[in-house]
Amino acid sequence: MSSVPAYALEPTAERPNALDSYFWLLCLALAGYAFFGKGFAYAGIPPILVGEVLLVAGVAVILRSGCSFAVLTTVPSLLLSTMIVLVAYRAVGSVGVHGLNALRDSVIVTYGIFAFAIAALLLDKPVRIRWAISAYSKFALIFGVIGGTLTHSTQQLRDQIPVWPISGSAMLDVRAGEAAVHLAGAAIFVLLGFRKASLAWLLALIVGIAMITPSRGAMLSCVIPIAIAVVASRQIRRFVPVMLVAATLFIAAYAAGLNIELGDRSLGPKQMLDNVESLIGTSNASNLDGTKMWRLRWWETIKDYTFNGPYFWTGKGFGMSLAETDGFLVGLEFGGPPLRSPHNGHMTILARMGVPGLVLWTLTGIAWFAMMGGSMLMAQSRGDRQWYNLFLWIGCYLLAIVIDATFDVALEGPMLGIWFWCLFGFGIGTTMVYRAMVTRSRVASKRTPGDPLLRMPPGMLGPRDPAQAKL
Repeated sequence: MSSVPAYALEPTAERPNALDSYFWLLCLALAGYAFFGKGFAYAGIPPILVGEVLLVAGVAVILRSGCSFAVLTTVPSLLLSTMIVLVAYRAVGSVGVHGLNALRDSVIVTYGIFAFAIAALLLDKPVRIRWAISAYSKFALIFGVIGGTLTHSTQQLRDQIPVWPISGSAMLDVRAGEAAVHLAGAAIFVLLGFRKASLAWLLALIVGIAMITPSRGAMLSCVIPIAIAVVASRQIRRFVPVMLVAATLFIAAYAAGLNIELGDRSLGPKQMLDNVESLIGTSNASNLDGTKMWRLRWWETIKDYTFNGPYFWTGKGFGMSLAETDGFLVGLEFGGPPLRSPHNGHMTILARMGVPGLVLWTLTGIAWFAMMGGSMLMAQSRGDRQWYNLFLWIGCYLLAIVIDATFDVALEGPMLGIWFWCLFGFGIGTTMVYRAMVTRSRVASKRTPGDPLLRMPPGMLGPRDPAQAKL
């Protein structure tokens, strides 16, 4: 951690600079992706869109920060940088054959540049950690109330939503999985005491979560991370009243036969039970088993031509439509563009990079989660509860995206892909800053357990005792 300059560990009152501007622009962009989904992603003149502009600017930020080498000193960073180089080399080499589609398909990994940009920003000025938490606090308050409505509006008002004049994409297009990820993030943020929330907000959150449950992947993306956060933060007793409220609403809705038709699926208790049934076996709902079997057949095809076929070492590369080459072309029947990738980011990596690529991808994820777990244990042993909760929140948030990416096309686009890599970099940056402070405090022998790190005012990361957060 010696690569982190000592002066960077202190809050600063200097005037905003170009790096600060990029930080806030990226925060606004992340909010845009969350609130407008694909509608925000297609703002611009294709192929020059918001994500691509921010990506190029992110490279300049890394270089200007002076922390370009420091961000490479963790195992996840080294693994990610190796993967980015390999993917970029193969994608650029395929441009002559497949055009810009090769670069488009490579973003599932090359968006990882955002991770280095975020980590560099935090190492350059760690007070940006505080800024990020403050900004997210406002985001969580709003999204917790309207998150479920966004995806419902996308489905029910598709013909009334205005479109961008050049791309023809709707200005509001939020998938259930995207909403589920951010609802989970907001719920855990409040659960861990980073902001207070009213009973009205809690009820709105429960309704929002219920609105995304027609999607199995979305339901799991929301429920599993929240459950892990409850257990890891030892707040099961505090969470019981929330579960009782949710259970009461569920039973009341089931008894009343509440069922809202949403195309081929419905919103209501019966749909939730069908989802659970289809996950653990088969369901009487043919639409659920149909989509499930379609995915499984495609995934088996990918595993067959990689693990047992000619694409073991290289995969099929970047640029071609996997749906077309694998024989699972869908999407045209709905009047939209054909699907290019399987509904599983890990299978996309396997199909395009082969088994070695999947191994590198898996090791990168394991290394990152291990690093976050190690930081949590360190914070717990030193009595730094706020930092423990911060690492837990980041880890659960990223896990929510991983779960959604296992059931849908998520990491392949900017709506969750950029969020994923920004959280990845946020985890690296906060870990490096925290461990550097621990190292410095040991040398100085002046710190006692529980003192605020980074000389932050008490409660800057939220109430010191999560029980202080009012639900």
